[in-house]
Amino acid sequence: MLKARDMMNAEPPFCQLDTPVQDISQRFASESMSGILVIDDKQRLLGVITESDLIDQQAKLHLPTAIALFDMVLPLGEEKFERELARMQAMVAEDLMTPGVQTVDADADLNRVSTLMTEESIHHLPVIDGDMVIGLITRHEVIKALAGRLFAS
Repeated sequence: MLKARDMMNAEPPFCQLDTPVQDISQRFASESMSGILVIDDKQRLLGVITESDLIDQQAKLHLPTAIALFDMVLPLGEEKFERELARMQAMVAEDLMTPGVQTVDADADLNRVSTLMTEESIHHLPVIDGDMVIGLITRHEVIKALAGRLFAS
């Protein structure tokens, strides 16, 4: 059975917390990336930025809804509004990244990786050894692994 270490990109794209969003956007375009890992100086994973994050930054801001009940006004969706507003104003990776990313270790098998990606709607799955990032598996790597397995049969 294939393991994460066999499928992963061992040289994933990464950036630091203070990398300007403009630089990240340019890398996405010039390197045809779909995601980038945000790491610290010891290669510990802090978060991930995906194509969706960059596109969402340009999306229309949804104003929170409010319901009037008697003499009170109850706001709905303020938390989502605040997240969207922060994302739209993001200047550096830390402002745009998604923290608390699901990860796997290098010994995770293809079934585990596929199940995680499907059940959690994950497109970018960092591979870690201890607390250090050693690779990245995208859906593309899983497809390549599956194709290789089918043709090897």
